[in-house]
Amino acid sequence: MARGLANFSPSALRAYRTNIYARPGVMSMTAEELAQAVGATKAQILAYENGHRVPDPPRLKALGQALGIHPSELMERQAGTSWDVADVRRACGLRAQDVVDALGVSPKNYRRFENEGIVPSRRPRFLDEVAALFHVTRVNLERAINRTPAVQKRQERAAELVTVLAGRYVSMPGEWKGPASDDRELIELAAAYGRPVQRTRRVLTYELGELRQRQVRAERERVIADYDTDRDRQANARLALHRWGEMYERKLSQIPLRLEKFHRNAQPSNIWQLLVDLHDADAAASQRGEPSFWAVARLLSDDYALLPAHLVEHRSLETVPICRLTMNGVAHVASFSGLYAELYPGVRRPLRGLRRSANPKARSHHGVEAFSLPNHPERLVVPSPALEMLRSVAGATKGSVAVDLSPRMRLTVGLNSLTAAPPAAPVELDFSRVDVSDEDRQDDPESK
Repeated sequence: MARGLANFSPSALRAYRTNIYARPGVMSMTAEELAQAVGATKAQILAYENGHRVPDPPRLKALGQALGIHPSELMERQAGTSWDVADVRRACGLRAQDVVDALGVSPKNYRRFENEGIVPSRRPRFLDEVAALFHVTRVNLERAINRTPAVQKRQERAAELVTVLAGRYVSMPGEWKGPASDDRELIELAAAYGRPVQRTRRVLTYELGELRQRQVRAERERVIADYDTDRDRQANARLALHRWGEMYERKLSQIPLRLEKFHRNAQPSNIWQLLVDLHDADAAASQRGEPSFWAVARLLSDDYALLPAHLVEHRSLETVPICRLTMNGVAHVASFSGLYAELYPGVRRPLRGLRRSANPKARSHHGVEAFSLPNHPERLVVPSPALEMLRSVAGATKGSVAVDLSPRMRLTVGLNSLTAAPPAAPVELDFSRVDVSDEDRQDDPESK
């Protein structure tokens, strides 16, 4: 029996073949007709329906196509709550080689992903691509990854390694430098996540640095609790010491899960920069008391098409590509901005401390301005780097600069204005209808 198809439902196959659900436009099939459609025998189909045999993934896919359903519809409805990635793949009627061919990934990298939950570091949209291929949501795919036995073991071992590293380095006196590059626990942790040691060291330097800050605050309260002469201050310090201790332990317990999430979703520096620009546009909208702004994708970067779908929503408005952060994207930037700053120190950081403005018409102080396309309520923005460049050109010419957002829409950027409108149609002159006077004909050599 094929692993992952142990939850194949014979009754579901029979129900779809005989069309007991009365699906509109669908006719029932005999076992012989279904067998001919999938290249099997009538005996094999009846064996599937009686539970004597289980179809392999290619046959399951063929059955789904013949019946006009997704192959997973032929599985037990409750089975998916316990599947790992391999189970989900098989329930889609796919072999591992099918996934390798469809996604253009190496067999080694896909094996590591399916067996260990390690996402290829150079494929930032890999999980979105797998979810689309499997016809599952991103959330359900990540749940399947978490059920993989190797991932569960890694989480347990990571918790042990992080605890050892915290005990060794957090309390170390002197300037904070993070773990040593040759630390054996650090090397083991890097290997577990399939990432370079130096990259893992930078990530741990930030995470353990956060623990160090909590410990420093706890030690300050400890001194007050032990030596202050005021009893009320001592009592308050003891309560604060207890709270900081709880915060320390909670943060320590969260690090392994944060490492798992970050390594699955980490973006390269160029994509992270685009996420920061989208975050700043969203922050400016909040400051001005407006809904989320959409950014003009072409003015964001030529790499905008590489932005993962679970982090960024893509749309088109009057043939103008636009995008903005999803809720997952907002959470990703908020949760991991510190880790990205440690990895990419030269990249702009997201703006902080922006609050909703009491005056919705107030212009943002961070170079983000909004405009609208004719007859559309959506508020669009030019990302700050592009706006600064366009404004500098407009300032040098002491006028305005026009940018084509699409063949049907043009943006005019002035020193203090943004205006979008269709480009003016060129004037076509019909010289055949121009009346030429007799005096002009006498001077024309062609008329003689």
